[in-house]
Amino acid sequence: MEANEAKVQRYWRELWTEGRMEYAEEFYAPTYRENHDEASPAAFAIRAARWRDHFDGFNVTVDELFTVGHRVISRVTYRGRHTGDFSWFPASGRSYELTGIDIFEFVDGRVVQHWHETDHLAMFEQLGAELVPSRTA
Repeated sequence: MEANEAKVQRYWRELWTEGRMEYAEEFYAPTYRENHDEASPAAFAIRAARWRDHFDGFNVTVDELFTVGHRVISRVTYRGRHTGDFSWFPASGRSYELTGIDIFEFVDGRVVQHWHETDHLAMFEQLGAELVPSRTA
């Protein structure tokens, strides 16, 4: 299982911190599940690149990493400075720090299931966004 832990370390370093999106094709199975939804490495790479474009100096520190069966669990800290506009929130120039937990399930050396949990509300609060509940009819 050390090989899978090394792949998760590379995922956080190469894909997220260094922005090398091509690692998604090696890391994920051709079709996998992300928080229960079907996904593809190419679609993930597009979303991840767009996310990183909002932040200068975006980086991820792996705080804890361990294996349980075919799953690797990571607790990480995200950091960055908000320099790119979201459609609903202009760049604030503020920095943030946020933790998250991800669970990666491996089959034949590639991720087939990925669960991601983090408090994006706390991140937007750190960036100074004024968040109001939406009203639905």
